[in-house]
This record gives sequence, C-alpha cells and structure tokens, in this order.
Amino acid sequence: MPTWSKSLGAALAFVVLLLFAAAGSIWWSLERALPQLDGTAGLEGLRAEVSVERDAWGVPHIRAQSIEDLVLAQGYVMAQDRLWQMDLLRRAAAGTLAEIFGPVALEHDRENRALGFRRAAEAAVAGMPAERRKLLEAYARGVNLYMEQRRGRLPAEFLALRYSPQPWTPADTLLIAANLYKELTGFWKDQMLRAEVSRAVGAEMANDLYAATANSPWDHPIVGLGTAPGKAAGGAPRAFPQGKAPGVAADAGVARIAPESPWTAADGPLPLFGQTSRSAGGSNNWVIGGAMTATGKAMLANDTHLGWAVPCIWYLVHLTAPGWNVKGFALPGAPLVVIGHNEHIAWGFTNNFADVQDVYIETFNPENPLEYRVNGAWQKAEVRHEVIRVRGQADQLFDVLVTRHGPVVLRDNSRGYAIRWTATEPGGLDATYFLLGQAKNWPEFVELIRQTPGPAQNAVYADVEGHIGYVVAAKVPIRRTPADGVPVPGDTDAHEWTGYIPVEDLPSRFDPPEGVMATANARVVGPAYPWYLTDNWMAPYRTARIYELLGERKSLRPADFINIQTDTYSYPDVLLARELRQARDKVAARDPRARQMLGMLDGWNGDASVDSVPMSFLEFTRRAVLVNLLRKPLGPRIRQYQWMRSSVFLENVLRERPARWLPTEFKSYDELLISSADLAVEKMMEASHHPEVREWAWGVFNVLRMNHPLGRTGILERALSIGPVPISGSEFSVKQITPTFGPSMRFVADLSNFDNSLMNVTSGESGQFRSANYRDQFPAWYQGRGIPSAFTDAAEESRVAHRLRLVPAASR
Repeated sequence: MPTWSKSLGAALAFVVLLLFAAAGSIWWSLERALPQLDGTAGLEGLRAEVSVERDAWGVPHIRAQSIEDLVLAQGYVMAQDRLWQMDLLRRAAAGTLAEIFGPVALEHDRENRALGFRRAAEAAVAGMPAERRKLLEAYARGVNLYMEQRRGRLPAEFLALRYSPQPWTPADTLLIAANLYKELTGFWKDQMLRAEVSRAVGAEMANDLYAATANSPWDHPIVGLGTAPGKAAGGAPRAFPQGKAPGVAADAGVARIAPESPWTAADGPLPLFGQTSRSAGGSNNWVIGGAMTATGKAMLANDTHLGWAVPCIWYLVHLTAPGWNVKGFALPGAPLVVIGHNEHIAWGFTNNFADVQDVYIETFNPENPLEYRVNGAWQKAEVRHEVIRVRGQADQLFDVLVTRHGPVVLRDNSRGYAIRWTATEPGGLDATYFLLGQAKNWPEFVELIRQTPGPAQNAVYADVEGHIGYVVAAKVPIRRTPADGVPVPGDTDAHEWTGYIPVEDLPSRFDPPEGVMATANARVVGPAYPWYLTDNWMAPYRTARIYELLGERKSLRPADFINIQTDTYSYPDVLLARELRQARDKVAARDPRARQMLGMLDGWNGDASVDSVPMSFLEFTRRAVLVNLLRKPLGPRIRQYQWMRSSVFLENVLRERPARWLPTEFKSYDELLISSADLAVEKMMEASHHPEVREWAWGVFNVLRMNHPLGRTGILERALSIGPVPISGSEFSVKQITPTFGPSMRFVADLSNFDNSLMNVTSGESGQFRSANYRDQFPAWYQGRGIPSAFTDAAEESRVAHRLRLVPAASR
C-alpha cells in the first residue's frame, strides 16, 4: 500500500475519532444539563422538607408545609424545566435580547425600552403589598438556588449562546406578565392603521368598515342585555347606519405605516387577511350548571389562544401547602397557578380586549425638540437615556422622550406619538391572577380578581356547590372624550383619562337562569351596559358556535367539552359558500378550475379539515372579495385594513349589498363574487406551487410550525421545533388555528370529581429537548385527546414516576 494511502487512512481515522469525540462531548453536555428528578437535594432557605412528585408527563406535585417554602420550591422546579425560556421571556420584556442575539433583536429591544417595562416592573414591586412581594422574593430565591447549583450544567441554549443568566428578581416575574400584557392589549400600531385607513376612505366608508361592525346578530352578550340601537323588531342590526365615522378627524395627522400585500406575509405561507393585524391572543371559555351535565355538577372549559412557540407558554403544576391545594397552568417565571382549580372552585380566562391604551399626538416645539405643547404652553418632556448592549457590535445609545401621557414611541418631525397604557401606570403590572387558587367561593374569588389591574380578562367560574359565574377584571379608563380607536390630540385635555370604571360596575353575572355562559373574545356587553369597554372585539362566530353546540344538551361529560374545543366548523366560510352558490347560477366563472371548485361547494359540510379543498377555496375567495372591495378606496394601502371584525364587515356587505361598496368594474355583487373566485384559484396555484385542484387541500395552506427560537432551519429545526404539519381548523372555528397562533393549552374541569378533569399543553413540561417530556404532549394536543389530570392523593399516587426530596441545606 502506498505511503500516501496509509497517511490518508490514518488522517481519516483521526478525523472520525475527533467527530465522535465532539459528538460525545456535546451529548455528555446535554445529558449533564438534565435536572435531578429523584433522590434528595438541599436548598438553603427552606424551613422544612418539600416533596416533588412527577408523573409520566413530567407534571410536578409540590407539597410544602408553608406557602413560602411552596413558592421557593416552585421556583426551583420550574427552573429545572424552563430556565432558558424564563430568561428569554424576561429579556424580551426588558429589551435585552440584542445582548445575546445581536443586531437582529435591536428593533424589538428599542420598542420595549421605549415602553419602559423594566421601570414599570420595578416600580410595581416597590409599591405592592408586603405579603405579595414576599411570595415573589421566595420564588426568586428558588430560581437562583437552582442556577447556583447548576453552574456549568445549564441548559444547552446557554452553552450555544455562550452566556450565563443573571440572578432572578421579583421584577423579572412582573416582566413575564408584561409580555402577555403587550400581546393581549398592546394595539397602538393598530390605532395608527385605523386612522390611516379612515383618512384614506373618508368618513362614510370608515363608518362602514369600523363602527357598523360593532354589533352583530351573532353576538351573545352576557350582561347589559337589551335591544340594540337601530335594530328593527325581528331583524338584524343595520350594518350601514349613516353618520360620521368614529375617529375621522379633520386632520388625522398620523404617520404612515408601510403597506404589505394581502397575499404575502413573513409569518407563514398563508397570510390570514381577516381579524387581526398580527398573532394576537384569542381564547375560548365556557361554564355550565349541573342541569346540563351527566353528573348534575357544574363543568368548565378553557383554551387560551396565543402565539406558537417551543417550549410552550404554560407549565402544568399541582401545589399543596396549608391553605393551598391548586392544580393548573402557571407561567414560566411566575409563582402559583394562573388558570386551574382547587378542591372548591375552577376558573378560566379569555382576553376581553378592553381598551386600556391610547395614542396621543404630541406637538413638539420646532425651536426646541424637547418641548411639547400643553394647553397653549410649551412643556419640557422628560428624557430617559437608554443603553442597549448588542452582541458583536458597539452599544446602542438612544433617548426616550416621555410626555405627560407616556413614552413617545414614534417621532414624525414636529409630531410625536405618546402611549398612555394601564400596563405602565403605577402598579399596572401587579396582577393578582396567581392568587386565585386560595379562593373557596364566589365572593372570595371576586374579591381577589378585582384587585388585578389587567390585562383585562373574561373570567368564568364554577364551584362544587353548583354555582357558576362570570366577571371581568381590569382597570379600564374613563375618557373625557372617547378616542374611538385612533390617535387623539394630546395638546389639550379633551381626551384625558378621568378615572377608571368602578370595579363593582365591571361586567359580572352569577348563576344565570339559562345555566350557561361562554366567551370567545367577542362582545360580552349589550347596549344596556352603561360603560364603554371597547369596540375592538373579535368576530362573534366562535362564541355563536359554542352556544350552538351546547344548545339544549344534557348529560355532558369532559370528553364532550374537548370535542367542542376541537370543533372545526367555520361559520363565515359557510355563509360565503351560500353566497357563491347563488352567484354561480347567474354568472359563469372564467377559470374552469373555479367552476370546478364552485361545484364542490354543494357537498361541503362547513368543516375546516386538512383534506378539505372547498375550505381552501373559500378562504382564498374571502380574501379575494376583500381585495376587490378595498382595492380602489385603499389602493396600495389595502393591507392596512386589519380590523378585528373585518369578517363581520364582509358578511354585512354580502348580505345588504350597498351600492357604494360595489366596485365600478362590476355590474353586480354576483359578478364580484365570481370574479373573486377566479382570482382565488390563481392565488391558490401560486401559494401551493401546483396547478391541480386536488393539490389544494386546506392542510397544504394551513401549516402549523411551533418554533424554538434557535430551531428555525435545518437540523436544529428538526431537533428543537415541531412541524411543519398540516392542521385542521380556521381563524373562525372554535378550534381557532392559524399558522401563527392557536390553542396554547386545553382545560376541562369536572366539579363532580376533579380526577376526571383534563389538562394539556401544546408541547411538554420540559424546555430541554433531551428530556422525555420535551414534546410528549403534542400528539394528544394535535389529535384533540384530552389528557386526564389526577388531583386526589389516591389518583396521583399510582401515576408517580419520579420522587425528589428538597430539604433544608443543613440537614442534607
């Protein structure tokens, strides 16, 4: 054998050995990062021993002899499973992501620094009651004890990004809440879009696009019931009342936001030109009395709709201490349980979308850019100096101007746009949702929940005595003059807040005679309710479908509730199919594929299943109709109409067919519909990259991706993320699914026997991908199978897979 051949062979063998050694080193590092689940661990600061028993899903039951030990142990256990996610969430809110990710996160950090979440969180901690602060301090000690013990063995993300986490603080827990506050109520950009659309189309059309969609015959208000203004006896509300549109001022003065195509979006292959301008949170919840159940006891259901991510935003836990025995869903980085049940009551939330944020147009002095006008005089703005550390680059320094209304988030020459928001008002982040687990009855529940400033939630309640209830919790501003959902002048006092809706006047109902209450982010108050909450409700179709499925049914069981949570019937598409069937008899489609699709509507049952071709056709046609309606009035800014209830506007147009909305190039609405069908098939071919109708099933376009922040491409995507996979459901079905958000958990509480309750999250308990519990709950979630959630000691004992004793460090 030639010498060169022997040398090459030796070199290759050496390379192979190096690769094996490197792989072994990585594997060893990943295995070392996995937490201790069995045996004994000593924790400084514990007063007494704490037991941690995990079931096969990794769900811990933490038992302690005091509430302080309980939350300390919870901080330790949650850090075992979710430490990097916790660090990432606090960085996101505080605006320090660029420190670990580099310039790609700079824009995000600048926005959250301007909003001032870190300052708001620290102020809220300083001002909260001492007992509540002690809980956050104990939780932080538990997180820090885990970090101290695991130096050199932290989760893989810290190793990959080459950094170590800073100690946890009570303010960090409130930063976790700030992220949700922003996702659920931070709509300042939407207000600017609405003003821009209103300016472009004029008062009359803006009134159609926005104000007229506030009421719908599909709505199911829970309080303030009565006859809606403009509603004729036995008829639906008029969709197109005359009058000036809210929010169309003589000079809107709103900075332009760049338009996008309605057919493209960065968030996924199927942009949903419908309810939301981004992946805003939704949710479903409902509660029924014993007359409708198989056991004669109440039942409650909740599934919160939030943006997709791995790890998921919820963490399941069972917590027991004197005065506490609660199981449910906690936020990583926060103590106790936000949604769940104890041995007396169960509760769940949906976003109320109460209007708790205003954008004020401030006029700055051309001679002095730090001065802005207030009632005819110049006033000096506060200046905050911010420093953002950027990985691989020099620090970024910028100043934030703060007016009497709040931080200026956008500057346009002599105009600035300042945000006033309950989230950053004094104590605004001091939520009390995690304290609800100690309530034993409706009065105690209401007393606790009314202490929370937000984000505004629709809470449903049930107890073992058979009572059911509903209440809204939030600080909702009272305005001197309504803002009408657009930026308002800030140089006078005309639009100032004058206080908050009294907590006793917030929507509430207890033991309604009909024995059922449901919310799904749509309107919850009727015309008789005296206070303004918002007109930014979501479309009412999910709420209507829930009431329809509950109907007059009896003998309901938890499995029936899961079936409702996973129902994929899409009302708006059913309505559109009806209009298209009528139109095809009068107007012929140009494209033969459109004619074929129109024929397929006869056998469609309204189900948004992954194999449904009609569902794809209807969704694309719905967008095409909106494009045809809005192309002329909005021109290149067509994407800016992203109203929560735009689907209701479209329904109203197709039902009443007003002449002013029919584009001049069409002779009738039937022609508009069929032309939109032709356009839809063209866009379906472009999106699917396939010309054949049989390749246009809904699952081709409605694709689920749950991405880990580091797992978006290649081998890391396969290792860390979930998907892409086709998924049933639509933006309007009870199983509300889009490529960017959907049900982040499912919960069904059986008040007759809590052991029959069902709980699961989207992925798994652990955030460490080498753990068996990293994504083990996904199959049940995807298939719509509820996971039984044991609660009593007897039921849990048979399911224990791991036992860990946490003991005071001195006695280890």
